[in-house]
Amino acid sequence: MPPKEFNKVSNEHVEASKGMKFKTIKPHHEVLGDLKEGVVLELESIAHYPTRYRLLDKDGKLWTVPTHSVERIDAE
Repeated sequence: MPPKEFNKVSNEHVEASKGMKFKTIKPHHEVLGDLKEGVVLELESIAHYPTRYRLLDKDGKLWTVPTHSVERIDAE
């Protein structure tokens, strides 16, 4: 796999790909709002250097969350 460019986003990285579900494992703060622990989100894309997930909530709002703030929810 070629290295990811720092100024681009991608649809997959290691064991994550677009459409996967994640749950926040700790609160996350951004300028436009806050996410509580336990919120389920869907992976839209991945930003690199440092690696962060760009996740959509149920209302369609996009959050940029560090990878250590979420855990993957296995498909049921």
